[in-house]
Amino acid sequence: MNKVRPYISIITVVYNAEDQIEKTIQSVIDQKCSQLEFIIIDGGSTDNTVNIIQKYTKYIDFWVSEPDDGIYDAMNKGMNVAKGSGLLFLNAGDYFVGRVISSNLKVPCFLNVKYYNYFGSLTNIKIKNYKFGIPNCHQGIVFENSGIKYSLKYKIASDYDFYLKHGYMTLPTIETSGYVYYDNEGFSKNNLRERDKEIQNIINHYFGVLYAALFFMKVKIKDVIRKIS
Repeated sequence: MNKVRPYISIITVVYNAEDQIEKTIQSVIDQKCSQLEFIIIDGGSTDNTVNIIQKYTKYIDFWVSEPDDGIYDAMNKGMNVAKGSGLLFLNAGDYFVGRVISSNLKVPCFLNVKYYNYFGSLTNIKIKNYKFGIPNCHQGIVFENSGIKYSLKYKIASDYDFYLKHGYMTLPTIETSGYVYYDNEGFSKNNLRERDKEIQNIINHYFGVLYAALFFMKVKIKDVIRKIS
């Protein structure tokens, strides 16, 4: 896809997502950005995913289908081959709506992200305090390609650790005519307790026991609200 050195590498991680991967791929192609590099890391899918990927190989700069040690290992594989100065992780089920990627993006930055909330309404993701979790979902963060890798110690919340390793506090949000759609039905949503435990451990590591305790209290309050709603 790229004719000159890319300034953003989009990395898509996928495993057995035949119903989702094509929309993700097409949304990247529709960006029509000559400085965009597109990388797909498939975990050895056994459904029709690989056949769909092969339909679009002329638009894909690098792809591979082989077993991995989970989503963060796959993301690291993508970074190992990425040549862009910026990195954006757009996994199967996530996609661009309208024009999002252009030469106006500054690395690093936040992008506007929308998702379907608990009530089934399409809503914007709000930027959060970085001391209580990743401030934006990773699909809405353009990272610097600085050689930092995801820790395989964390199975669900390594994206938060990855964000903090970069030394980011908050980042500018780049306004575009489009947005990133975040598929909020993934592994972390179905494993909330495990995710929150990992986040609490990461907060304790970077910011100390007080912030970890405050996060624990926030989680308990949310649990109560869920039960009575």
